[in-house]
This record gives sequence, C-alpha cells and structure tokens, in this order.
Amino acid sequence: MPGPESPRFRRSPRRWVVPPGLSAADEPFEGYTVLAEIRDGLGVVLWQSLRDLDLWSTSPPEARRALLTPGVVQRRKAWLASVLEPGSPLLAPLRLLSRAVEGRARVGADDVVDACHAVSKWAAGHGHSRTATAFAQSAAFAAPDRASAAYEVALLARRGAEYRRAETWFRRALGLARRTGDWKHYGLACVGLGNLFLQRGDYPTARGWFNRSLRVARRHGLWHVRPMALHDLFCMAAKAGQLQEAEMYARRAFRAYGRRHPRLVALAHDVGRFWMLKGDYARALKVLRAVLPHIERKAERRVANSNIALAAAGLGDRFVFAAMWSEVWREIGERDDTEGVPNALLNLARGAAALGDRERAQLAATHALRSAIQRREAEVRLAAESLLEGLRGPRLSLGSGPDRPYGEASADALVTDLVDALMDEPAEPV
Repeated sequence: MPGPESPRFRRSPRRWVVPPGLSAADEPFEGYTVLAEIRDGLGVVLWQSLRDLDLWSTSPPEARRALLTPGVVQRRKAWLASVLEPGSPLLAPLRLLSRAVEGRARVGADDVVDACHAVSKWAAGHGHSRTATAFAQSAAFAAPDRASAAYEVALLARRGAEYRRAETWFRRALGLARRTGDWKHYGLACVGLGNLFLQRGDYPTARGWFNRSLRVARRHGLWHVRPMALHDLFCMAAKAGQLQEAEMYARRAFRAYGRRHPRLVALAHDVGRFWMLKGDYARALKVLRAVLPHIERKAERRVANSNIALAAAGLGDRFVFAAMWSEVWREIGERDDTEGVPNALLNLARGAAALGDRERAQLAATHALRSAIQRREAEVRLAAESLLEGLRGPRLSLGSGPDRPYGEASADALVTDLVDALMDEPAEPV
C-alpha cells in the first residue's frame, strides 16, 4: 500500500476550477441569431465573420494560415466594402478580423478581442442584443484566460434575458479572475451574480453576493466596485420595503460614486423610482427630470420616460403623462430589442390606472405581461397579472399611497445632492 510519501499522496499546486460558459443552445445553426436580427447583406457579412472567428479561435496558431481556401478573403473584403459606408464604425474592426482569419498578417489575440468588442458595442447600440452577445463570446473564445472577456459575455447575456447563460459566464469570470488575481472582475462578477438572484427574488443569496463584492473591494482597494455593490444593496432594500436601510445605502453609494461618476445617473434614477413607488411623486419627478438628459442607451431611456409618466400620473398631470405615453410606445416600436420593455409598459399601465384610464391601463398591462413572459421576468409578470386583476374591479388605483417613515429633511437633502450633482457637472452619458 502506498505511503504518505508516495506521489499519489503528494499535494499538487492548488488550481481554481474554471467552469465553461454556456454557448447559445437555442440556435438551429451557429450564428443564426445574427441573421435573425440583421436581415440584410450586413447581417450575412457579420455572420460569416463570426463563424470564421470562432474557427480561428479554436485552431492552433500553426494551422490558422490554411483555414480558408484561396480567394475567399478577397471576395469577403469586396463584399464588406459593398455593404458598408466608408466612414462606418464597423469597417476597421471587420477588416482586422478578416486579416486575422487570413493568417498572413500578425494579428494578436488582444487586437482580435478589441475588434470583437467594437462590433459588439455597435450591435448593442443598435438594439441587436444577441449579435452583441455573440461577438462578445467570440472575444472570450479568443482570450480564454481573460476574466474581463467572460464578464462582458455575462453582462450582455443578462441584458438579453439569457439568464442561465449569463450565470455560467459570471461563474466562469469568477474562476478566471481568482486564478489570475484579477480582483476587479472578481468583484464585478459577484455584483453580476447578485443582480441575477435579485431578479429571481432570492434576496438572501443576492445579499450574500453583494456583501462578498464589498469585502473584496475593501480588501483589494477596488473603489470602482464598492459603490456598485452599495447601489445594488440599496435596490434590494428598496424592493424589500426597508425604507430606512434603503436610504442609508443610497447615501453611502452616492458618497462612494462621487459627483462625476457615470453610474451616478443610474443611482439617481433608481432613487427617484424608489420614492415614486412609495407615493412621493414630487421628489421622484424632480430627480427623474434631472436624470433624463444624461441617458443615451435606448433601453434605459424608455424606462426613464415611463417612470416620468408614472410620477406625473401620481401628481395628476395628464398632459405630461400623455406626452410620455406616446414617447415610450414610439421608442418600443422603433427597436427590436426587449430590454426594459416589461418595466416600461408596467409603469405606463400603473400611470393610466392612477388617472382612471381603464382602456390604456389594460392595453399597457397586457403587453407588459406578454413581454415579461417572453423575457422570463417573474417579478414584472406577477405585478402585471395583479394589475390586470385589479382592473376588473369597479375602482382603479395605483396601489401604494404616500409612505414616508424616514425624515423629511433627510430625503430633501438627498434630492438636492443628487440634482445638484447632475445639474452642476453632468456625469458622462450612460
């Protein structure tokens, strides 16, 4: 029998297990979602680039020169020039990816990752969420040891309502970050997992991940991770109805962000929504109006406009509500992505109910329910079902009335601080 000095009993160096990230499992063939989202010549070019890139990433370096048959790359370049304008932001990254696949030019993994992220950013900005995730995933395949690339896939998958896929990539980012000592993305992955469990309504598990990110941020001096964790702890306390705790976390997050942080806009928006849902519509509307000029992402803008509509309805302002009602529906109709749509429509339905407009309330609530089912957002689904049930009764109501158990002076001071920070020195657009 082997003894303790036998090789069988010797301890090997500790290695952190890195789980794989889940690829898209609902595609009839690889890259299908790109063609489904972009149904023209550009979509075909992006689809081909994606397939070529995945082949390049999974091939050994010495075999990459022989991946494509002669003449294919030249035909691809000609087609690329025919579908893109000379000043298109896609032209440079797609040309670089073509050179990488061709194998003749020296193109490193860093260049490929940057090009993939450029295409991904363009796709996300144009509402092509699945295309954005696909190119982010290709970047992660090109740099399989990089936690930042895995984290980017997880973030985009979560925005696209691919929650199972997002969880696997967040956990992969955790493993890679711990193995390489990338504590920034370890903390960010903890925040990402906390938000996933928060969306599922599992508050104890979410709190555990947020607190873990705070500990990592404190231990390693990650001052950009700490405010995000505090921000999410505020959101969780607000959802749970813990008003004093929510305001405490909001103030701590505000101090941690500082007046120039780009995420301050998101914090102010969430604080305004928190006050609104507790019936404090005047304070909410003041903050939300200060936030709106700084929001550029379409998915976030439609939610912000719907929150203004709900706050205006709570104050009985039918003119502002009608204007925001039309704006939100326009923003939803002009884009194919569904990020933020269930929440935006639920806000419109609640606002219409508050104003006694049963027809509009039923229309918006019905569409909110359908969108929530499609995106598997259980909390919004239950809220929409509850509202539709209430609309069948003889009276209409917004639900919760004014509820201000914390100090008036403290709340007013927080409003002033947030609005002044946004008005005096606007943060960078989010």
